[in-house]
Amino acid sequence: LKCSPPTAQSDSCHWPCTHRRLETAGMGDPGKRKREIVATATGKEILDTVVKKMKIVNDKGQGGLAAEEAKICSARRCPLRWTGCCKRPGPFNNLQEHLLQDHRFEMRRKLPRKKFFCTSSGLDGPKEWGQIVTIGDQCVACVVGFQPETVSKTHGFVLAFSLQKGAPSAVGPISATLQPVSPGESSMRTAKFLWSELPHASADLEQAVGLFPAKFFTTRTAEGRPHERAVEVTIQCENS
Repeated sequence: LKCSPPTAQSDSCHWPCTHRRLETAGMGDPGKRKREIVATATGKEILDTVVKKMKIVNDKGQGGLAAEEAKICSARRCPLRWTGCCKRPGPFNNLQEHLLQDHRFEMRRKLPRKKFFCTSSGLDGPKEWGQIVTIGDQCVACVVGFQPETVSKTHGFVLAFSLQKGAPSAVGPISATLQPVSPGESSMRTAKFLWSELPHASADLEQAVGLFPAKFFTTRTAEGRPHERAVEVTIQCENS
């Protein structure tokens, strides 16, 4: 079908008018059209930009790529799912972000040394404390917890693991030492666990966990906080 120009009796067509669109497209400020054409990137400019970005990536070298891989951890499922404390229903893209956001882990510059992991009340329900520390170019997570329903009603647990595959041998042996905050309240003195090679987050961490008696959690009466229960934890690299 062909569309005829509008007549005096009608100011519109019954079918889309291509000639009117073309006339409208040609109207406007010539200076504005010129500026729009000048602002358009040429094919050569786009190619130069792509080449420049590729060069920057290559200049990073293996160290730069390793740093990027450290941020995107390889495990897709929660390494602490066996404890029953993870409520996330599905997989995730970044393990470190998952531990920080969903498990409330904290970033620290050093491994905990004589630090108190305490509760604001008794051990009536599950408790979990976690930290992530960078040792060299490796990310190490350590966690202390008490899960009476899924792990043990009489023992707490402590665990250290690597967030990167191939990293354990570079970190070396790591130990965890636990002591009661108020020794007079407990017959327990010291519990020590050693990981000669840190397990990776994707491994079966339940087999590598260290269990210590819940009696290590004692009140902080000497500090004026009798309602809190705490355990003193020191985690360190044995080679340092």
